Amino acid sequence: MTTRISGGSRKGRRLRSNKDVGLRPTSQRVRSAIFSLLGPETVGGVRVLDLYSGTGALGIEALSRGASCADFAEVNAARCRNIRESLLELGLDCRGYVYRARVEGVLDIVSGPYGLILIDPPYDLDEWELVMGKLTRKNILADGAIVVAEHRTVKTLSDDYGRMGLVTVRKYGDTSVSVYRITENG
Repeated sequence: MTTRISGGSRKGRRLRSNKDVGLRPTSQRVRSAIFSLLGPETVGGVRVLDLYSGTGALGIEALSRGASCADFAEVNAARCRNIRESLLELGLDCRGYVYRARVEGVLDIVSGPYGLILIDPPYDLDEWELVMGKLTRKNILADGAIVVAEHRTVKTLSDDYGRMGLVTVRKYGDTSVSVYRITENG
């Protein structure tokens, strides 16, 4: 399985990954579309949280496109090792940290504020209410932060989760990308 960075300073570089049952990296086409939709002003200089990281492609893509740093949450030890190795090979290891833990556990220990949250769980896992709820209840999200949720097209996410309001939904085959913006504290 070959996954390449689609843009930014590391464009075209490969990421490490093993053949792994259940691993479904975000396709290059969808990653390109996500970052085109977000634009460089959304990514440049922000802290990023990549949940259900898998290969780390989304978070590493954000780093390649100018994010200041990225934290990765992945439960699988081999995948965590691959993300760390990819960060090292790409010269991004000082800007990325990998948590080997379940996402809900990571959300209990990280502290924000993050300007961009990338969520791409396995399609069969339906923990949206739990994860989105934890994001909105903790001091994880910066005012104006963007949350990108990748999910199966047949799954419809809520229009809002607390301070998180749906901005747009884009469909790419059987993949949908729901983009939320965080409203400022009042």
